[in-house]
Amino acid sequence: MNNELVQDMRVLKAMERQGLIKFCNQTGCKIEGLYTHKKFTCYYIDEAKEKLFEYKGEKYMERYFDGCFYPYIIKIIK
Repeated sequence: MNNELVQDMRVLKAMERQGLIKFCNQTGCKIEGLYTHKKFTCYYIDEAKEKLFEYKGEKYMERYFDGCFYPYIIKIIK
């Protein structure tokens, strides 16, 4: 099973409008890393309604990465 991090804010916003995910207050914002001064766009979320869900015929899942307190949305690629 291959995975791809969802970084398209249009897709994430559509998922939020449908009630599939709930945004963190920093989602989509430029933030500074905890241990670096480099800025990056924040794509993590607060929570997903279900750990594994479908959106537009594709499968997605909520996933945590080491060192991060918030989950991300991953697209499952077959």
